[in-house]
Order: sequence, then structure tokens, then C-alpha cells
Amino acid sequence: MITLIISEGTLEILQFLGKQKTGYFKELRNLKNIRTGRYFSSNTISSRLKELVEHGAIEKTVSEVSKRNVVAYEITPAGKKALDLADKFEDELRIVLKK
Repeated sequence: MITLIISEGTLEILQFLGKQKTGYFKELRNLKNIRTGRYFSSNTISSRLKELVEHGAIEKTVSEVSKRNVVAYEITPAGKKALDLADKFEDELRIVLKK
């Protein structure tokens, strides 16, 4: 899971979903990399979403609206815990690196 957490786009997706009740791919593909300020590619977002679902950090729901499938994502309790741990780790790194 640690490799996934440090993979490009993971934290941004978890942070977005942690603030929103539900997120859609169209919204998520507008996320920017925290470090570079550049937008993620659709492939990166798609790959991270698949991995996060596989690890149980987010849940994928497919519903039909006007004969089209609409895919929604929500953060799970495990995803919230992973995000909290990543935030805590980042805070601790800042303390260590300032010394």
C-alpha cells in the first residue's frame, strides 16, 4: 500500500474524495499534482482509481442515468485512515527536515 500512497495522483485523489461526498472521473481528471502544479493525465487518474478500488481505499459505484453508465467514487474508512496516516507522516517529515 505504501507504494500506492506515494504513486503520482494517489494523495490528490484521496484528498479530493475526503472533502467531497462523491467524485466523478470528469472532476478527478481536473486535479493538479501538488508538487508540480500540472494536471494529471487521464491515464494516470484512471490507473490510480483502479488501484485504489483494488486496495479498498475507495469504492466505485456504477449507475445508469439516461441510458448511460455513470461511475462515482467514494473514499472508504480504510482510505480515510490511509490519508490520515499519509498526512501525519508528512507532518513528521517536515519536523525532521527542519532540524
